[in-house]
Amino acid sequence: MEPLALQDLLQKIPSKLPNFQLFEEWMCAMEKTSRQDRLAALKEVASKLPDANLLLLWHLLSLLISISKNVATTKMTAGNLAICLAPNLLSPPQELPLDVLALETGKVTELFEFLIEHHEELLGEQVAGLASKGDEETPAAQAELETAEVPPVAPESEQQTRFSREKG
Repeated sequence: MEPLALQDLLQKIPSKLPNFQLFEEWMCAMEKTSRQDRLAALKEVASKLPDANLLLLWHLLSLLISISKNVATTKMTAGNLAICLAPNLLSPPQELPLDVLALETGKVTELFEFLIEHHEELLGEQVAGLASKGDEETPAAQAELETAEVPPVAPESEQQTRFSREKG
C-alpha cells in the first residue's frame, strides 16, 4: 500500500480512528508526567474506543512499530512516522487559529510517537480480549471462508495488460 493510499484511508474513517470526541482525553493523558501514569491514562481512553477502532488502531500501530524497527532500511523512526500520520489520525474537533492548531498537531504527534513505541503495553490486553471474543463469535464465518472458492489468478502478463487497458 502506498503511503498516500494509507493516509487517504485514515482520513476517511468517520470521527477518526482514535475518535476525535476523545481528543481532550487523549491530550490530558499525555500531560501525565510519569510513564506509568501516562500509560494508565492512555489505557483508560483507549478503553472508550469502539471495538473496531481499537482493533484497527492496534494493527496500525503494530505495522508502524515494525517499520520503525527496520529504520536502517525504511529510514523511518517512530517519530518520523508520527509526524507523517498523526494529523491524519486525530485532530481537534473544532476549528482553531493556525498557531493553536500547530501546537495541537505537535501534541498529537507526540501522542502517536508514544503510542507506536508502547502499543503492546497499552493495547495488548484489550486487543487480545477482542481477538478471543471474535474467535468465539465467528465459527460460521470461518467455515464460510474455508469453503469459499478462490477465483484463478491470471498470469502476471495478463494482469498487467488488463490493468494497462483499464488505466488508459
